[in-house]
Amino acid sequence: MKEVEYSEAATQVLDILNYTRQEDVKKIPQSFIKFLNNISNKQDTPKFNHEYTISALNLTKRTKELLGFMYITWWCNESERKKYKSIIHSNSIKTEKITDYNANDILNKKIEKKPNITNNTLETSIIEDKKENLFKKL
Repeated sequence: MKEVEYSEAATQVLDILNYTRQEDVKKIPQSFIKFLNNISNKQDTPKFNHEYTISALNLTKRTKELLGFMYITWWCNESERKKYKSIIHSNSIKTEKITDYNANDILNKKIEKKPNITNNTLETSIIEDKKENLFKKL
């Protein structure tokens, strides 16, 4: 499933790069662009109206992730990079705290059976074994 999502995202990113200033595209290593070409969906062609700003385009979550990675890695200056990395770090800490208490895990755990308690007393009974011993029968 994730392969399909990233394949679609790579296709969208490559389409966006075709309409990006060439001096910005040259900052991206060719190895990364080759990687995007290798994983992109060759049959899919995005239909973006490039007259709009990038925020107005209907981009997938994975496309935004790739564009954010590219911006932080190759396009922004050092002060912006530090700012965005601290935001990413704080968001990842928040996400870790949320995923520590996954409701599905809590509900799937075995629930210990509790004994029946009525009128604050524990129900107990002694069962007599009325079977005759095998040695007595002989």
